[in-house]
Amino acid sequence: MKKSHVLLVFFFLLLIPYICSLTIIGIGYNALVLHSGDLFRSLIGAFVGSLVMFGIKATIQRPVDLLAMQTNDGLLKQLLRFFSIRRRYFLLTANVILDFVLCFGAMSLVRYYLTLDDIVGNATGVVLLVMFVSTCLGAYIEYDNLSIDPQQH
Repeated sequence: MKKSHVLLVFFFLLLIPYICSLTIIGIGYNALVLHSGDLFRSLIGAFVGSLVMFGIKATIQRPVDLLAMQTNDGLLKQLLRFFSIRRRYFLLTANVILDFVLCFGAMSLVRYYLTLDDIVGNATGVVLLVMFVSTCLGAYIEYDNLSIDPQQH
């Protein structure tokens, strides 16, 4: 598979949904938690968010492995490995810590850029729509290689 094709699938099937997931965690936290600016509550929210992100990465393990097998580029392979949870414990722990930091950042950015009306309004729906369209595009582009039965047409 060409590198540009793998990058396109990576962008639509993994990167955009990952960013949308972080945004949904930030929106959900700020919509549900009273005094969301409190540091202790934000740290707990980021911890829970990092566990959610770990669960999300578990569901996309097969497409990540299939994409990683399709590329020979070292940098792209490392980007794909970021989403992999089948790694050494040190790298797995580092991945969860990075997710913790990204969740904390997402909660702060949502709180900073969106008003409370936006947070409890339609922001989640917009982000879910972007995630759905992106995932559909990524799956459509690479349906044959990511399907359970690649022989079907």
